[in-house]
Amino acid sequence: MIRKWLHMILLGTAVGCVEPISFDTPSADEQLVVEGYVSNGSGPHRVLLSLASSVTDSISDKPVTGAEIILYEDRVRVAQFTEVNSGVYELPEGTFFASVGKKYHIEIKTLDGHRFHSIPDMMESVGTVDEINTEYEKRTVLTETGESDASVLKVTVDGVIGERNDVLTRWRFKITYEAETFPMWHITENPPYDPLKDPFPCSGYIVTEGPVFSGGLVIKIGECECCNCWAEIYEPYPSLSDDAVINDGRYFNMKVGEVPISPAVFEKRAMITVEQMSLSQTAFDFFNLIESQKKNAQNIFQPVSGELKGNIIATNSSDKVIGLFYATSVNTASMMLDSTDLPVKVPAATYLTWPCADIYDNASYNQPELWE
Repeated sequence: MIRKWLHMILLGTAVGCVEPISFDTPSADEQLVVEGYVSNGSGPHRVLLSLASSVTDSISDKPVTGAEIILYEDRVRVAQFTEVNSGVYELPEGTFFASVGKKYHIEIKTLDGHRFHSIPDMMESVGTVDEINTEYEKRTVLTETGESDASVLKVTVDGVIGERNDVLTRWRFKITYEAETFPMWHITENPPYDPLKDPFPCSGYIVTEGPVFSGGLVIKIGECECCNCWAEIYEPYPSLSDDAVINDGRYFNMKVGEVPISPAVFEKRAMITVEQMSLSQTAFDFFNLIESQKKNAQNIFQPVSGELKGNIIATNSSDKVIGLFYATSVNTASMMLDSTDLPVKVPAATYLTWPCADIYDNASYNQPELWE
C-alpha cells in the first residue's frame, strides 16, 4: 500500500530545535562538544555545550554552563546567546533570521576562560519537499520466544533539490505521536494489605472517604495535566543528498526514515515531519561521517569510519574540542497518520497508570505547532 499526502508549511520555516547529535567521540581527556546552527526560520536558534570523555563516551552527561556565546554575520557581531537551561544557549524565537549568501560563526568563552570559535559557514538556498510517501513493509525479528512482528511504514519524499543539481542537502526526519495514560487510577502496593488507591496529583483526582472496606472513592476535582503527551522518535542517522536520485533539479523516492508500527505510535495519531536542510561542504562532510559511523556500527565486517572533527577551533591548541556550528536554509513538510492508514490491525496500547511523559521517551505535554 502506498499513500501520498502532504501538508506544506510556508517555504523556509524551520522547527526551532537542535536535537543532540549522537556520534562516536575519540578516546581523549575531557573535551568540549559544540552542537548548533542558525537558520532562515524564526528560531529559537540554539547551541548546546557539553563535555565528553573517554570514560563515559557521552555528550549529554556534563552540560557546560556559564559560557558566553557571540554570533557573527559576515564577521560582524549581531547577537549573543542566552543560557536557558544547563548547557543550552538560545536566541529567542523571532529575534534573528539568517540570510542566504551570508557567513555565520560563533565565538565561545567558557566560565574558566577557555576560548573557541567556529569557522564561518555560508548559508545556501534550499529546495522544497513536495510530497511525502508511505509504504507498508512487512518485517519480522527473531526473539527468544520466536519470530516477532517488526513491520514499518517506509517514508520517502519527492521534491526540488534547489537552484542547482549539486546543492548539498540533508533531510531530517522525526515522528511525533500522541499518547495517553491514566494516572488517576494509579495504585501503590501495600502488602500484606490491599493495594492503596493513589492517583497522581497531576491527574486531577483525589481519594476521599467511601464505604467500609472500599479503600475510599476516587473523585475528580480538576482537569488532568499529565494524561496526554506527545512523544518523539528521531532518525537513527542523517539522510543526505549523495543517496538521492536527482533529475533536472528534482529528486524522487528519497528514503528519509521509517515509522514503527506499534500500539503506542498508532493508538491515537502520529505526525511525520521532514525538514529539507541546505548544507555547506563542511557541514555535509560532518553529517556524512556520522551517517557512516551509525551504519557501519551495525555491520561487524565494516570498520567504523574516521574521526569526527567538525569546524570548531580552540584558541589554545591544548584544549580539545569537537562539534559543528553551521548555517542552513530549511523547508518543512508534515503528514498526519493514524491506524486507518495501515493495512493491518494494531493491538491496543498497554493500559498505564503513570504520568504520560514519565512513560514515553522524548515526551512533552505541549502539543506540537504543526499538529492538526
